[in-house]
Amino acid sequence: DEPTFENPVISVNFPDPFILRVDDTYYAYATNSNGRNVQTATSTDLVHWTIGRDALPGLPRWVNLNRPDVWAPEGSQVDDEFLLYYTARDHASGFQCIGLAISDSPQGPFRDPHEGPFVCQTDEGGTIDASPFRDADGTLYLYFKNDGNCCGQATWLYGQQMSPDGRTLLGEPVRLVRNDIQWKGPVVEAPTMWIQNGQYYLFYSGNDYGGVHYAVGYAR
Repeated sequence: DEPTFENPVISVNFPDPFILRVDDTYYAYATNSNGRNVQTATSTDLVHWTIGRDALPGLPRWVNLNRPDVWAPEGSQVDDEFLLYYTARDHASGFQCIGLAISDSPQGPFRDPHEGPFVCQTDEGGTIDASPFRDADGTLYLYFKNDGNCCGQATWLYGQQMSPDGRTLLGEPVRLVRNDIQWKGPVVEAPTMWIQNGQYYLFYSGNDYGGVHYAVGYAR
């Protein structure tokens, strides 16, 4: 018989999920809720999930602890280390920015040892929705969006190369997609890169997430 499942497979508030496969286990990370900064869940079949601990129980000093807004975590494995790119509100600028936390386990606890955000485009409203990508040749990239919709600016999806250990950005960020046609409304967000048969597909969301016009598009 074909395997079957019934939605939802995770029946708690688990926004912005990202899944990282490590050996035979899938690790899911999600936006803050249920008393956790970064929610986690694990599965071996993508259907039956076990809710785990907070992957990021302690926040770094650069985060505004009165309003941390820890969103949209995504992870990557580099050798024996695990990197977690996440959004949080920067105390100094007031904008949401991207942080980088590190652990020797995919379940954490992750720790962000940095004095400031990993990416923070303060002249463009801040930066959110980090998404790491490993190219076919092993090169690492980070995709993200400027948070211009917070303050009446255009939003862009950016890509930027990273060092082989995933801890340093190289060169300058490249603008890839913006909210330039009607269906996208005031914002494009949540970039995810996928490679298939030598073609690169950048999936992303557009328009107001709280309205009926919210949709997913892709660029090739």
